[in-house]
Amino acid sequence: MMIRDIYQLPQGKVQENYALDEWYNTLINKDITELDINDLCRMIKQNIFIELAIDKAIGFLKHNPLEGDVYDGQLLEVLFSVDMENIAEQKEPLKEVLLDVKENVGIDNFMSDVDFNEYKDLVEKFLTKINSF
Repeated sequence: MMIRDIYQLPQGKVQENYALDEWYNTLINKDITELDINDLCRMIKQNIFIELAIDKAIGFLKHNPLEGDVYDGQLLEVLFSVDMENIAEQKEPLKEVLLDVKENVGIDNFMSDVDFNEYKDLVEKFLTKINSF
């Protein structure tokens, strides 16, 4: 189902030279199955259709916990920035993903020890954030 239909949105007028407007108009005309990592990261950063973005992001992370648009782990980092009020409904599935990541993602998945340690710290902080909510 197209995002525009889910949220009953009209087609906006695209202004020239405004990349965000162009992206938004493309986004609302996508089927939810067509959303990619770029869309999800942008949706979360822009706080647009956040429930849908979180739900799809968890699905992406289940398949690849290092998913990212620009760098490995970006999707998890972007999700960490979301207010817990928005994550509340997806708290348990997200916690399961984080526990799986903690157990199964190792240093061999990273280019350096620093990257691995930063990712591991992010997972720990995210679990603490979820558990304290």
